[in-house]
Amino acid sequence: MAPPTPTPAPALSSAEAAHRLGVRRATLYAYVSRGLLHAHRTPGGSLFEAAEVDALAARGRNRPAGAVETVRSGLTSLDDDRLRYRGQDAVALSRTHSFESVARLLWTGTATPGPFTADRALTAGVDAVLRGLPAGTRPAARLRVAVAVVGALRPPQQDPTPHPTLEPDPEPLLSAVLDRGAGVAATVDDVLGAPGDWGPALVLLADHGLAVSTVAARVAASARAPLPAVLSAALGAADGPLHARASVVAHQFLERVLQDGPAAALGGWADQVPPGFGTVVHTSADPRAEALLDALPPGEVADALPMLLVHVLRAHGAGAYPNVDLALAAHALARGLPAEAGEFVFAVARTAGWVAHALEEYRAPALRFRVRGIHGT
Repeated sequence: MAPPTPTPAPALSSAEAAHRLGVRRATLYAYVSRGLLHAHRTPGGSLFEAAEVDALAARGRNRPAGAVETVRSGLTSLDDDRLRYRGQDAVALSRTHSFESVARLLWTGTATPGPFTADRALTAGVDAVLRGLPAGTRPAARLRVAVAVVGALRPPQQDPTPHPTLEPDPEPLLSAVLDRGAGVAATVDDVLGAPGDWGPALVLLADHGLAVSTVAARVAASARAPLPAVLSAALGAADGPLHARASVVAHQFLERVLQDGPAAALGGWADQVPPGFGTVVHTSADPRAEALLDALPPGEVADALPMLLVHVLRAHGAGAYPNVDLALAAHALARGLPAEAGEFVFAVARTAGWVAHALEEYRAPALRFRVRGIHGT
């Protein structure tokens, strides 16, 4: 007995689909380009599944086309408070791999060792501009300038294909802004003016899922901005006391702990968790902070932390565990580095993740991010 012939799904012409949605045909095909609808080409013209059209119509005319709530990514997972890059434990990677190899793991799935491929002319152009900045310019601000210079020196590629590769090789870009010839970790030491053994921190901070700066990077990439513009968007979103500069605030807090003791330092934080403690992502511990604090060099900073932790837990409960901002601040303070050191390390490290998310976003439907706005006050 022959199997029953499946009943074809009801199909609509482009005119019928546009009518049901209450839009013009141009808008209908814009929905197709954004991945909200699928068109089936036939000799008589494009056809649309009625159920898919009706589902889109049911979402409401007041919701802008392209709105999304979730992003599917194969890059980083935070399950069970463990940080994994493409399934590999980030803490373990930080003990055995360089920042460059982990960046390639995020971009390609393979942790290939070796320095980033350099473009000498591009690097020289960046260096020429950076030499003209005032001596007191914050390291993170210098990084933003370097990214902008790369964007100015490299005209954006115009790729009209549905899934463009706007930057087939991100290595020359990152080499120009992060590397002075001896590797990224050594360049961080050079910029900060003292050795800090920042290699593990760079790996641990390379990505952390859909943080606000990463969302900014993906939004820019969804509009098919080239990588320098994507990085500029992400760096702008990170430049605040609640994100990349959170370690600066934690550094200032630790300075007061060393000067006045933990009880006095916590006096102004009775109603909220102090800087460097607690996160909105991890539920029991921040594995990045644990790994970095375990590697803290002996000295007064390392000696002060256990008693500080006792005071914080007593005041705010078990959820107020140290986060990576405290770890960055502690390493900077232990090495006599300025408060801005942790901010710079964060920004350098996260470039790897921002690029990885951009490359992933380039393969997704364009312009898929829209926030629903409701008129009124």
